[in-house]
Amino acid sequence: MYKLTFINLQDSTRLECEAAAESMLISAVRSLVSDGKLQLAWRCGQGTCGACKVRLEHAGSGNMVTLGGKERNVMIRHAGLAAGSPLTIPDTPELVRLACHIQIKSDLTIYV
Repeated sequence: MYKLTFINLQDSTRLECEAAAESMLISAVRSLVSDGKLQLAWRCGQGTCGACKVRLEHAGSGNMVTLGGKERNVMIRHAGLAAGSPLTIPDTPELVRLACHIQIKSDLTIYV
């Protein structure tokens, strides 16, 4: 199990929970939203709509991350990623990611 800390960027409130290793972040988001504990939108859960945008901080922050082609394309359309961006880019807390493409492999701080 890994610790997830959600931080609301508007009011700095924090919410902590645990999630199973190798699970998808969208799974944790869905249950927290269903329980009324977290405000984060998503529509498709399949990685195509771009609604589940988050920013992440974790032990590997600052290293390079390789995006999947689908995530990269959706991020170009909906998250401000430059059209000519390569698949491998710096993994920083400023990088917008999609919760439905994030596999939980460590403790995460998630900015929503």
